[in-house]
Amino acid sequence: MSFARLHKLVTYALAGLGLGALGLGGELSPISLGLVFVLAFVSWFIEGPRIFAPGWQRTWNVVLLVLAAVLILRGALGESPLALALEFTAALQVSRLFNRRRAPEHQQIAILAFLHLCAATVLTSEITYGALFLGFVVLVPWMLALTHLRAEIEAHFASPTGAAEEREATLGRVLASRRLVGASFLAGTAALSLPLFLSTACLFLLFPRVGFGFLAFGEGSSTHIAGFGDDVTLGEVGVLRDDPTIVMHLSPPAALRVPTDERLAVLLHGTSFDTYDGRRWSRARGGGTSIRRVEDDFPITRFQDPDHDLAWDIVLTLLDQEVVFLPEHTVAVEVPPRFSAGIDVGRDLTLYPGRELRYEDPDALGLRYRAWTATGTRSEPHEAVAGDDLARYLAVPEGHEALAAIAARWTDGATSDRERAERILSHLTGPEFTYSLEMQDPGDRPPLVAFLEVTRRGHCEYFASAMAILLREVGVPSRNVTGFSGATYNSYGGYWVVRSGDAHAWIEAYLDGEGWVTFDPTPASDVAFEDGIGRELSAIMDALRTRWETWIVGYDLRSQRTLARSLADLFGGGERNRERRLLADDTHAGSGSPWRGIATVLGLIVLVIAVDRAYRAFRTRRSAVARVPESAREIVKIYRELERELVRMGVPRAASVTPVEHARALMNRSFPGAGIVDEVTRRYIEVRFGGRPAIATELAELRDKVRSLRKVSAVVPSDAP
Repeated sequence: MSFARLHKLVTYALAGLGLGALGLGGELSPISLGLVFVLAFVSWFIEGPRIFAPGWQRTWNVVLLVLAAVLILRGALGESPLALALEFTAALQVSRLFNRRRAPEHQQIAILAFLHLCAATVLTSEITYGALFLGFVVLVPWMLALTHLRAEIEAHFASPTGAAEEREATLGRVLASRRLVGASFLAGTAALSLPLFLSTACLFLLFPRVGFGFLAFGEGSSTHIAGFGDDVTLGEVGVLRDDPTIVMHLSPPAALRVPTDERLAVLLHGTSFDTYDGRRWSRARGGGTSIRRVEDDFPITRFQDPDHDLAWDIVLTLLDQEVVFLPEHTVAVEVPPRFSAGIDVGRDLTLYPGRELRYEDPDALGLRYRAWTATGTRSEPHEAVAGDDLARYLAVPEGHEALAAIAARWTDGATSDRERAERILSHLTGPEFTYSLEMQDPGDRPPLVAFLEVTRRGHCEYFASAMAILLREVGVPSRNVTGFSGATYNSYGGYWVVRSGDAHAWIEAYLDGEGWVTFDPTPASDVAFEDGIGRELSAIMDALRTRWETWIVGYDLRSQRTLARSLADLFGGGERNRERRLLADDTHAGSGSPWRGIATVLGLIVLVIAVDRAYRAFRTRRSAVARVPESAREIVKIYRELERELVRMGVPRAASVTPVEHARALMNRSFPGAGIVDEVTRRYIEVRFGGRPAIATELAELRDKVRSLRKVSAVVPSDAP
């Protein structure tokens, strides 16, 4: 591949990553983002004399000015300033792609791409950003090296020697050469990304984290799921049944020993509703009680008993409703504090009627917590129901007289509330009713009347609502509950996942002597999520995303402290340090541990730097002894002889100065023999790097000119390089 084509590919790859980064946060509309990429694609084919025409740049300047005016007007009309700013920066990049004449324009494209990546750090915390960042780490060394090399080549051919047309033609031949860079050059340059990445990782691990950090700005993007607000219309939950979006990760108690190839049978209580108006469920507003927190523990009915209760570790994705989902028989939850401005801030939880738990201080990371569930005789105490609460749980809307007749018929002969509930449950889960996501129009009938008398088909919300109202018709208090049912194992992450499609509705009935008891009247369904390779890829991506959110997005000062202690334990008597921390206060225990951890991390940094230096030395030595193409060997020998003469004359070329720069500096200072130095240097560059054939007579003439420098007086100007 020619040098020009390779440089163009790297430039567009870097620009594409930057433009893709701008679209991560969702601030740019799909139309705007699509238009940007279409224009960037078109710019690939625009090159040659056209972009050097004076009117071309002026046209683009006018376009940008008009666009800026339009964006300002849109901002005055109330559009998001952030979205408008992103559109303008994307337009600037498109403008540069249409005007990539020389090396400076390529440098500007690289700078804009980097700024786009910086903007993405405050737009998103998704793992996609991590993939783009890795792409930048690999491409940036290539871009810097190729652009610098191109700048040197263009500077050399900008010399006034020769006609402009001849210089441009020669420059075109040099840029079209396939010998300037090769696979070894790309591999070596890409290898520089390794120490760069390691250095960045060390800075990330060591730099104090005082909040969510650079990668989580604002509240983040929440997931909407119907059924967890103040009200829910009949049927809203069921239509989500086939949505595979993951909303929760579970680590169930080890005592359950659930086979990983089966579904985890668990009901996660979310929101409960007590009032039904014939089509819509709602819940009583207010009445919430702030739970008294003791360190990280929040007792719902009592404090946990770690020796007998079971622990469920739950990671909840950021939802638009701050509901804390609880397994059945949860007696307490353990929620770690938020980390804000370098300090721990305890969470605030509120318990509402119907065992509905909500957190009052949402942030961009969702919620991590541990739910403790009771077993056996350690069950939670009963919740008494009386007065207005009892009236709400028994209320039936008008127009449902047919349900009273059905309830009486189904429970005829039952002698207890439990028996009545079980008889209604057996009818709804029997063969005469079918689970279905497709519902028929109930017409003038109330939906539940049509469901029980005509269609006998429906999803969970219909079954749960029907059982709740039928129980009320026979005097059993009941309420409708929405949450999640079941979880699927992710073998790549080692946890269970709950999806939006697992959203479910069931009921709780108040039985004398037992309190609130759960009943799920929905028959088994054959609705399933995708299987095969799609499911496997989804599981892999979720495992990667979970690790990203845990170790990158959620990395804070507390994580740094834990890492330092882990390193101290690993390298400095871990058992002794752990015992000391258990016996003393955390602030003073193991006073040497923090310093030992810091020393360990600093040692790792020194090791990384040493490896980087050794690698650079190896590359330098390898480059020095690299085999020169046979066609260029003679010109290389001549140029080395020239450098020896310049050393003798007192004007050696510094390692940081290129041959072209050195020759130009001698010309500017009227150094004796500067013309010979310039001519030999130009021929050296053309033959060694430009692929120009070396003619024997020309080589002999150049060698004689170099030797003639021995007769030139070594008069060195005071400002010589």
